[in-house]
Amino acid sequence: MAVVALLVGGGLGYALHPELNPSDKITVPPAFYKVIGTYNSIKANYYKPISSTKLANGAINGMMESLDDKFSTYLQNEDKKNLDDTMSASFGGIGATIEQNGTKLTVQSVQPTSPAKKAGLRAGDQLIAVNGKSVEKKSVTEAVAKIRGKIGTSVKVTIRRDSSDQTVTMTRARITQATVTSALNQTDKSVGVITVATFSEPTAGQFENAVKKLRKEGAKKFVVDLRGNGGGELNTALKMASMGLKNGKTIVKVQDRAGKTQVYKAGKGYDEGFKITEPIAVLIDGDSASASEILAAAWNQSAGVPLIGSQSYGKGTVQNVAQLGDNAEVKLTIAKWLTPNGSWINHKGLTPTIKADYPAWAKIAGFATANMKLGDESTDVKSLQTSLAALGYDVGTVNGYFGPTVQTAVQKFQQDNGLPVTGQTNDATLTKLITLLSAKLQNDDTAMVAAVKQLDK
Repeated sequence: MAVVALLVGGGLGYALHPELNPSDKITVPPAFYKVIGTYNSIKANYYKPISSTKLANGAINGMMESLDDKFSTYLQNEDKKNLDDTMSASFGGIGATIEQNGTKLTVQSVQPTSPAKKAGLRAGDQLIAVNGKSVEKKSVTEAVAKIRGKIGTSVKVTIRRDSSDQTVTMTRARITQATVTSALNQTDKSVGVITVATFSEPTAGQFENAVKKLRKEGAKKFVVDLRGNGGGELNTALKMASMGLKNGKTIVKVQDRAGKTQVYKAGKGYDEGFKITEPIAVLIDGDSASASEILAAAWNQSAGVPLIGSQSYGKGTVQNVAQLGDNAEVKLTIAKWLTPNGSWINHKGLTPTIKADYPAWAKIAGFATANMKLGDESTDVKSLQTSLAALGYDVGTVNGYFGPTVQTAVQKFQQDNGLPVTGQTNDATLTKLITLLSAKLQNDDTAMVAAVKQLDK
């Protein structure tokens, strides 16, 4: 049995309270006599045989639900595997990143030496089928779930390239996810931008490597982008926070139900002597939670690092994961954490030093429908209107209705970009639209612009 300390559902950490091990022998309280009596009654008298495992799982689920805590859950089989994969930032797969491009699923990138690379997959290939079953109408998440599987097993993937379909068979290998990406800011090459997607086992090492790489490229200051980062491993957050703080500075305080508080402070035990001495700015938004908030609050309150963006999520609790054999585990809230100044941000979040947010059009995830025409009315049409308006086209009122004004805007867009002028959308039109919006975001990311400006002071 193992117990792991969590900050959010998708992360992991090290045991804060190993006494929570579910294998410990405890006395059954009288209140549970009714549970045992009910179990015995069902097993003896129910009109058809029923599995003891099913009854036990139902009892555990009922107990977890009675806590009314969405972060305390009972995970079995695939749900447990998904959490474990997230905890380790590794899984059985082929090493190809899939993205939604208009209404198509396409290969965004291929990892070197991966099964996908060896099989000849390339960026831009359209994903058609997995193991002979079409995924053309599936979401990215659904398609990826079909590609992933047990390490050493085979998977057949059909891709379309230059109007020709081909199927390749690959053996799934252990794939380690890149949880950190980095690049120099396009408008100010002295600023290194580090985007942290989650706090998993390899994240702290990837973060350190990103800092070193950007330093070699000329970075003199850093923007750490935590937007959309739901958190993860406590120990990873401690390591990364320590890198940006002087030794002895408080990172976080963890308080158990008895009110006993453990204070975590920066030091070589966490960062192994690696420090970021350059100026830092941190980007946060409403999806920055838990471990992200620990890092942001630590740097802000213990080092004066500015927070830029919008109010963070506000998750101030810590979870432990207790393994229940190979196929099940319990994730249970066991403590709350406080910022260095003693604040509990649960359901409140962190308030940014400078408020700035993504424009509305940047939050459009994609389109479920490729073909939109005059008279259609849907959320996709509303997204189309928002996107075209962001690029300077007149769409009238953004109301989700494909009227004559929208048709004219689509025709003008198609004409401006060398596409067949039909006044209706298709894959090519939406792909070009998303490409232009992605490029536009590089210049219109107001939070990033504000961060760079702050660092240049």
